[in-house]
Amino acid sequence: MSLDISNVKFPDPMSLREAALYLQISEMRVRTLAREGTLKGVKDDKNQWAFTKVVLDAFKATPRVRKSGGGKPSAAGKAWVIHVTPENYEKVLAALKPLNIKLEPRYDYAGQKEYRLKRAAELKAKGLDAHGKPVAKNPTPVAPVKK
Repeated sequence: MSLDISNVKFPDPMSLREAALYLQISEMRVRTLAREGTLKGVKDDKNQWAFTKVVLDAFKATPRVRKSGGGKPSAAGKAWVIHVTPENYEKVLAALKPLNIKLEPRYDYAGQKEYRLKRAAELKAKGLDAHGKPVAKNPTPVAPVKK
């Protein structure tokens, strides 16, 4: 569910709740981003967060990629999840090449296809269908009798 906030007039500066509505993320996420320093905000004398519209607009305009596994490093370093459609795969590879970032699919489609073909051939040789059940043998076709 998303809110249409195009006609809402937001104050400047905004409170934590207003900033969350403006960014369309949870208050907890705004608080976490502010604590991490990812989202620049200040605390007033009552210990309440305040965010300027300029800072929030800059944050909205910055593309983000979420870390997988809660941001915990994997054995080879930090792992990031980037969702790429097949038609954009080559463009994303080209964009990541100057940054020396390798894109490794989470799923080996070619390997799975080879496995499925091999498994289907093994089952067929044993007289089984794709679910491992015996294939009903078709009786020998008989030519229709003409009268």
